[in-house]
Amino acid sequence: MVDLTSLSPELQRILMEGPALKPPPGVQPNFVDPENRNALGYGVILSTSTIATLLTFSRLYVRYFYHNKLNIEDALMIFQGAYAGFMYVSWKITSEVGCLVHQWNVRLKDLPHFLYYINTGSAVYGNVIMSLKVGVLLHWSKIFVPLGNRNGFWWTCHITLWVNVVLYVICTFLEIFGCTPREKLWNPFIQGKCFDMGKLNIVTAAINFVSDVIILFLPQKVIWGLQMSTNKKIGVAVLFATGIFAIVSAGHRINSSISFANNEDVVYYATEMGLWCIGEMISGFFVLCLPVLPKLFADWLWVRKTVSALKSFSRSSSGSHRSMFSGIATPFTSSRRKQPDASLFTETDEFGLVSLPGPSTTMEYELRSDKIDDRSVSNREISQTLES
Repeated sequence: MVDLTSLSPELQRILMEGPALKPPPGVQPNFVDPENRNALGYGVILSTSTIATLLTFSRLYVRYFYHNKLNIEDALMIFQGAYAGFMYVSWKITSEVGCLVHQWNVRLKDLPHFLYYINTGSAVYGNVIMSLKVGVLLHWSKIFVPLGNRNGFWWTCHITLWVNVVLYVICTFLEIFGCTPREKLWNPFIQGKCFDMGKLNIVTAAINFVSDVIILFLPQKVIWGLQMSTNKKIGVAVLFATGIFAIVSAGHRINSSISFANNEDVVYYATEMGLWCIGEMISGFFVLCLPVLPKLFADWLWVRKTVSALKSFSRSSSGSHRSMFSGIATPFTSSRRKQPDASLFTETDEFGLVSLPGPSTTMEYELRSDKIDDRSVSNREISQTLES
């Protein structure tokens, strides 16, 4: 970037009103209505924000009302609330600069404002994705590992967890203090020194991709080692394979990071990278929250019972309405509350319990920690109980 302080005020003004990047031959800058993908940007922001909110509240609802407790993974939802901050930054970029707009269609004077949003979003992204992965790995180290047993699965979870924590703590620090003076992070017109953020993005994207692959395939070995029908295995495996979109997003983010580091069109490739970051984060919400949702869906029967009872009540006498409501289950007084830990995947004080809901039954698998062979999941003694 040219040192503007060496130029006359008039020349500075002319340059600041011009394009932030020299356009390709034959292309005229368009500052009024440039080609963009704003509809895509707004659609992604609104849809993923809605989905993330529903998933988060559904998980907290199930954990609180069906398990009667909240744990560390649930507390991490506070940090995942920073996702709203990333969405705010994304909305501001889309509304003020545009989604997938080329840099020659942006005035030079507007570039620092855009870079400030990018720097803020990058720092927020690191905290969100870190908390999501920590939550997923902590949860899985409980539901797939018998209490007190530190086998290969447990160590893989915790090593991956701490690698991500260290990685994103370092990245967040560099995103905030990577330049001297700090203002140069978003103001290219002042003198100073900066860490190579382009290379940092490539390294973090690559490590992130590897951790996403580990998170996707880690539970599959356990699931396919369970003593259940193939159809049941497929159903549970699919439930835990929702992270596949995270791998797709992470792969595209690597490509965008390379383009961002090696291309002068920072505005375009930064927004492209941001879209794939959103894809990674929303996949993390699915992986963390989706396994608890079958419990919520299984108890939707109380809604139908309530509606039916209300219809009957309107046609009955006041003396008979009590019998109509006596069998209605609600999320606060469900008959299954006698077992507060009975859900899709829960931990108890004596053993690991895995509940697999089907259309009309719930299959529970008791993984006894005193009869576990760490070398092979298939050696676990599994007792199966059917509940109608």
